[in-house]
Amino acid sequence: MVRWGWHPVCYETSSVTRGLFSINLESVKSVKVPAFELFLHEMIPLAKAMGVGVEVSDESKLVLIAPKEPNRNSLNTAFGGSLVSLATLAGYGVVWDLMKDAKTGEKPTWHIVVKESRAAYRRPVLGDLRAICERPAQAAIAEFREALGRYGKAKLKLRTAIIEDGNVAVDVTAAFVVTR
Repeated sequence: MVRWGWHPVCYETSSVTRGLFSINLESVKSVKVPAFELFLHEMIPLAKAMGVGVEVSDESKLVLIAPKEPNRNSLNTAFGGSLVSLATLAGYGVVWDLMKDAKTGEKPTWHIVVKESRAAYRRPVLGDLRAICERPAQAAIAEFREALGRYGKAKLKLRTAIIEDGNVAVDVTAAFVVTR
C-alpha cells in the first residue's frame, strides 16, 4: 500500500537554517506526489481549488482527501457539491489508472467522461473530506477492456463512498465512459 500526504516535501540539501530553527534534512524523507494527483491539479482546476490529494492508492481502492475549509458551506459542514465532486474524482481516478498501458505505464489517447451519477446524502460531513472508491472486480475489468478493444468505447459503473468516523455520509454511484 502506498500512502501520500497533502503537501509533498522535496529537499536536495542536507540542512536548512531559518532564524532560530534548524532542520536536519537527512531525517526528512521526500514524498513522491502521485501522477494522478498531479494530473488533477493541472487538468481539473476545481481539484486544485478543493485541495484534493491522494491518500491511498493500492490494488483494492483509491482514497482521495480534501480539507474541509475550502469545501465548507454556510452551516460549517462540507458542501454537497464538494462531496459529490470528490467522489466523482475518485471514480475518475480508478478509470484513469485502468487506462495505463500495462507494459509501459503510459496513457494512450483516451477520453474519460461521466455519463451518469447518483448521490445519496445520508449525513453531514463535519470534518475533512475522504472518498473511497473500491476498484472493480477482475471480471468487470476484463469485460470493460474487451469492449474497449472491440468497440473503441466502454462503460464502467463504480461506487464511491464519502466516509467520516467509519460511517458512510454520501454514497455515489457513477457510470464512466471511455472513448478514443
